[in-house]
Formats: sequence, structure tokens, C-alpha cells
Amino acid sequence: MSTVLTFPNKEVSAAFSRANRGFMLSLLKHFPSESNIFYSPFSISTALAMVHMGAKADTRKEMSRVLHFEEMDKTFHAAFGSYLDYLSKDTGDCTLKTANRIYQSMRFKPEESFLQNCNKHFKASVESVDFSKSAVTSKKINSWVSQQTENKIQDLIPASALNERTFMVLVNAIYFKGNWNSKFESKHTQIMEFQNNKEKFMTDMMYQTDDFRFCQMWDLRLSALELPYEGKTLSLLILLPTAVDGIESLEKSLTESVLKTVVSNMSVREVNVYLPKFKMKSNFELKSNLSAMGMPSAFDMDKADFTGMDKDKNVYINAVFHNAFVEVNEEGTEAAASTGPVSSIECITPTFQANHPFLFFIRDYVNDIILFAGRFFKPSGASAQEEV
Repeated sequence: MSTVLTFPNKEVSAAFSRANRGFMLSLLKHFPSESNIFYSPFSISTALAMVHMGAKADTRKEMSRVLHFEEMDKTFHAAFGSYLDYLSKDTGDCTLKTANRIYQSMRFKPEESFLQNCNKHFKASVESVDFSKSAVTSKKINSWVSQQTENKIQDLIPASALNERTFMVLVNAIYFKGNWNSKFESKHTQIMEFQNNKEKFMTDMMYQTDDFRFCQMWDLRLSALELPYEGKTLSLLILLPTAVDGIESLEKSLTESVLKTVVSNMSVREVNVYLPKFKMKSNFELKSNLSAMGMPSAFDMDKADFTGMDKDKNVYINAVFHNAFVEVNEEGTEAAASTGPVSSIECITPTFQANHPFLFFIRDYVNDIILFAGRFFKPSGASAQEEV
């Protein structure tokens, strides 16, 4: 039985959801186009939210803007804590694990209040390590991440990123595995064409007909479909542009409020669904993305102000690493990381055929929080059939 997360009040709940969607979409627009992308905006924002607790002055203001925390004033750290508590207790029939850990240098002592707040709001455990032994320490960190993600993420922190001057590494790991509430039967999977604006491919396409939340929004030139997982607390939300080459236009026009409008206009009806099977793994170093989004001070050793974690003002962010994995097949999905009018109801069963690039989101639809997001641009490992 699903339960709705209890935030301090409805305003905080709504603001937390808006911040989640806003950050997710802002980051999406800073990733390379015309490529497969998969990431966990929740994992990234959780790790950065811990760092944010130690930020002061302009560094804190910039991070608040990028993470869309401004509307929440001083409540967002507590909101993260409430949501993390919720995820640890209520995941329906899916496997969903998230954990936070701080690796601090044996050479430098962070402010105790910072560590206490990380534990209070993020349940982050702390371990002292010798960063000068970079290979040993990176192996230790990556081993913990691998354990938390069922071995899906194994090499998050490279040894080359650590040295005797490293002050701290803050890590968030998240893992999800869920079976469809209505499974695709493998006997219905067939080789079909997938096309983007440059190439055509042949790939495995799953098929089923059932009742799902669905809408077509002609003004936004998209169709939206939501496939629930067992337990009906999490789902896969897919936004499919009407045009084969419409993914770039969709991403440019998609805002937090537009996404909420799409979701609110969906209704349950019978749909013929064609969806490709796929695996995707992404590896990112997000320093340049986050700087371009508006928080450059955090990465500048002369401008960064993290006196909340180190009063000597010697700390800045050197790098932000993020790895993510997803697999979608007939059984379900496995993933890890670290307003417009709706068309009139047609008399015939509509077809949702994801045979060209689309956006997808693994979503806690009870609380309207996006845990993972991605762009499917082309089948991995498939050879192009011909130029379009």
C-alpha cells in the first residue's frame, strides 16, 4: 500500500517537487545533444545538497539557484531528510536503495556541525581515509558504491582525482529494480525499425496492449505514456515527440511547469504500446555543466566559500563525478547511479510507438519526484541500416 510522504507542509512538498523537476531539466539541457543520456537528478542534487550545507555567501547563493532551492528558503535540507526516510520505508514491490557516505581526509578536520547536519538530514556515515594513497582510497570508495548499486556502478571515483590535498569526498548511491505492473510478453517482442534524424536501425521492440495513463498534446507536439511498476508507487514516464526529429525542440520547450501540465493531463485508457528494449550506461564529470548552469564559484579555489565545513576557507569543489546505469526489458527496469489542451478521446485504441528519440523518467508518482532521467536517441550496439 503506497503512502504519501509527509513534508512539514504542502508548500514545502510542492516546492521540493518543483526543485527536483527544475534541476533535472536544467541539467538535461547542458548535456550533449544527439546522444543517449541517463542520469539521476535526485542522486546529483542529494550529493550537492550535502555540500550546500557547508557553503556560504555567493557560493551558497549560486548553488541554491542551480539546485532550485531558493523557493524553499531554509527547509530543503530537512525536506531531503524526510524524503530519504520515505524511500527507506516505502518502495512498494520494487527494490529502491539510496545511501550517503562521507570520506574525510585524515589530514584535515571538517567542522563538526557540518558532519552532524549531514548525518541528521542525509543519514550520511563518515569514514576517515588517507587520500594520499589514491589507488587504495578510490578502490575503497568504489567498492562501497558497487555494493550499494548491486555492482552496476563500479568505477565512480578515479584514483587520479585524489591526492594529499583532497579534503573530502561526498557520495550518494541510488539503485532501483522494478518489474512492470503489466509485463511485456517476450513472444511479442520483434525486430522493428528505430529512426532518428540521421540514421535508421533495427532493434528489439516490445509490445503490449493494456490500460495506461496516456495523453496526446498537439500544441506541444508530443505523446506521453506512463508505465507503472509493481506496487504502483514508481513508474516509467515517456515523452515521445510527434516528429521523428522533434527531440531537440521538445527539450528546448520543456520546463518544470510544462512537464507538470503534461502529467496532470494524462488519463487512463487502453493503449497499444511499442517500446524498445535497451541498456544504457553514462559516465559524467559535471564540473563544466554545473559551472555553466550558474555555480562557478564552488569550483574556483579563490572564490569558493565553504567555511561551513572548513573555517580556513581553503576548500573548493575539484570535480563532481556521476555514473548511471539502466536496463529496460520485458520484465521491467533496473537502474542505478550514483498547459495545453489534450486531444479528444478517440474511438479507436491509440498507438504509442517509441520508434524515434524520446525522453524517459523513472518517477515516484505518489510524491511527484523524478529519481532518474534519460534520453533514448539510438539503440546501443546496433548498426545503422542507411542514411535517412
